[in-house]
Amino acid sequence: MTTPSINQPDIPERGYQVRQMRKIYEKATTVLSWLGPGTQDHQEEAAVDSIRKISAFLCQILDVSISNLRSMPNIYQALILKNRAHLPLPNECGSMSDSMWKSLIWFYSHPYFTRVWVVQEISANKERLVHCGREKIEWEWVELVAGYILMEPAFSKGFGFTDTYCWWVSTMTRLTTSPRNWLSALYLVSTYSCLDARDVIYGLRGVIMVSNAGELLDPDYSKTVFEVYRDSVEAALLDFQNTDILTYVTGDGNPSWVPQWNQPMLFRNAFRFGRALPWKPASRTTPIWKIDKELNILSLTGYSVDSIKLSASYNELYFCTAMTKSDEGKRVLLKAWQRILNIVEESQSQTPINASTIAAAATSFSFGLDENADPADEDYLTKNFVAYLRMVLDGETFSRYVPPELAKQSEHANGHAFGKSAWDFKYSESSFFITENGLIGCTVSTVRPGDVVCILLGSTYPFVLRPQGNEFLMRGHTFVHGLMHGEQHSSKGQVFRII
Repeated sequence: MTTPSINQPDIPERGYQVRQMRKIYEKATTVLSWLGPGTQDHQEEAAVDSIRKISAFLCQILDVSISNLRSMPNIYQALILKNRAHLPLPNECGSMSDSMWKSLIWFYSHPYFTRVWVVQEISANKERLVHCGREKIEWEWVELVAGYILMEPAFSKGFGFTDTYCWWVSTMTRLTTSPRNWLSALYLVSTYSCLDARDVIYGLRGVIMVSNAGELLDPDYSKTVFEVYRDSVEAALLDFQNTDILTYVTGDGNPSWVPQWNQPMLFRNAFRFGRALPWKPASRTTPIWKIDKELNILSLTGYSVDSIKLSASYNELYFCTAMTKSDEGKRVLLKAWQRILNIVEESQSQTPINASTIAAAATSFSFGLDENADPADEDYLTKNFVAYLRMVLDGETFSRYVPPELAKQSEHANGHAFGKSAWDFKYSESSFFITENGLIGCTVSTVRPGDVVCILLGSTYPFVLRPQGNEFLMRGHTFVHGLMHGEQHSSKGQVFRII
């Protein structure tokens, strides 16, 4: 269903027709996706042939039947992410030529792959064919090869795939793998495109499942974009009975507690694979909240933990292999980590830094997760972090900051695994910080001394708030070593009025 087929000025009719779209795709015999015409030099033919060739190669290595791809809800996770340590790089998969890579870059650069409404097309039906010019190919093959190209950022960047839409292709079916996890779906689709900013939510309504307050997300084009996004906060608080909706804000919105779903959310989000996490900084509590829709103030009950004393910005790109393997990247990383480690040294007035502090930093930078986005053992993360520092620091700097015993214990750790998985994107700046009482953490936005680390009832993560008189701005969620399991839970709460 395209825009011209709906009576756009008729608001009730428009909302009704949008709600029917998934049913149309579900009942179709086959969904045909049209990328556009071919080229005079037949790029579409070369691209489709290359996709078939690479798909057959991967299925042979992984001992998977091509016909079984259709039954996999998430090809990237099931095949690529799970087996990437054993897969050769794409340029090592056989007789691939420069012309074949060129055709794949052309194929995966079609803007069709970035449209919000395409998510329903692809997810509602298992019979899907992609047409380009006179060529056609099964969607599963297109998705498999896109994920493979993305597997190693150093490859995708070196071979010219950075500006293609491979990530969108590999993500599309993941959006609907867990329909109850609709916040993660909105997070991922924030990088997709649509003409109407309300359709970031309405375009997914047919593929997400909302148990409580779903009517707040139903298509209603009489609402403004702001009202639609504000209602998503209320719907999430009612539906999930936690504050996870606030992990999707970074303080750039007005008000600061409403997610900007139509702006690419390029920051670390531990929920992006739809997994439950064990963190309970407020123990087993539920949120106490109120939304003032006239003043646009969100009031939440929680308690203040500490104020930030020192902070340093960093970027998720620091952990991309493309950075750690290039000479220019190493120069950037050396200066960045010298700056970060200097504030750690300043906080404890000694070098090398003690092992417990390095462990706190390692756990915070990784948000407590390993390269597969699973909660990880602190010792594992610490050794990989030290191995990572060994890669990005010169020998003198490494020896200055890392205790010799810890360096020796980490000799066989995997520095390339630390901080993953980070895509080859332009991420917004994050922050490493140390509080007045020595707590160490990382947050998804920039913070400054005087900002407050707080724990809200019903939260999976602590948050950083910026005082504004008697009110606060939300800066974003944070991982703080020593807070994530309710170690500083307090029964003395206060109400934070967030503007």
